[in-house]
Amino acid sequence: MAGKVKVYWLEDKCPQPQDCGKCLEVCPSTVFVLVATNRERYKEPENWVIMPSFELFCTSCNKCTDICPNDAIKIEVKAD
Repeated sequence: MAGKVKVYWLEDKCPQPQDCGKCLEVCPSTVFVLVATNRERYKEPENWVIMPSFELFCTSCNKCTDICPNDAIKIEVKAD
């Protein structure tokens, strides 16, 4: 039975996503995107967030939740 998947990234548990990025590397469906939240011309961004932008591709394999050292990713599956 197919279900709807909701992926959550918990910002307070992942203070430096640009330095870790393990969820980005391990996800076989490329669900996550690393996004700079502050952009200034000619400067390297200082603040980043992980966005689960492609939740529709999530297969609930839980590789991201297993590899996250801070328990910052949650996957919720709801039956149709």
